[in-house]
Amino acid sequence: MADLYQVILLAWDVQRMAEFYRDVVGLKVTYPSPDAKLEDQNWVEFDAGSAKLAIHGGGDIRGSGSVLLSLKVDDLDFIYWDLKKRGVDIQKPREVWEGTRAAKARDPEGNTISFEQVPAS
Repeated sequence: MADLYQVILLAWDVQRMAEFYRDVVGLKVTYPSPDAKLEDQNWVEFDAGSAKLAIHGGGDIRGSGSVLLSLKVDDLDFIYWDLKKRGVDIQKPREVWEGTRAAKARDPEGNTISFEQVPAS
């Protein structure tokens, strides 16, 4: 069976996207170094739990809205208010199925992010 280890978002503006995922979403940069300047980067990787998230400026296919990232969070209400305070247009949390609540937002290039609080397993 395959094991998802990485999601790559092809981006027009790598710096803007990387700053969003680092500064707004709160993911930790793993490449280049966490303290590296993001300007002129063509590839930025983040620790996203069991997989990596990469922002890549190369590639032939780039389009917004064709990706939905689902990020598991511990406190959806906190995430909602924190992102609202940072100027992110995020939907109000709602129950999407029994015990699971979600709130959706878009990154700077239009990809959908679903922040989800799931019941403990």
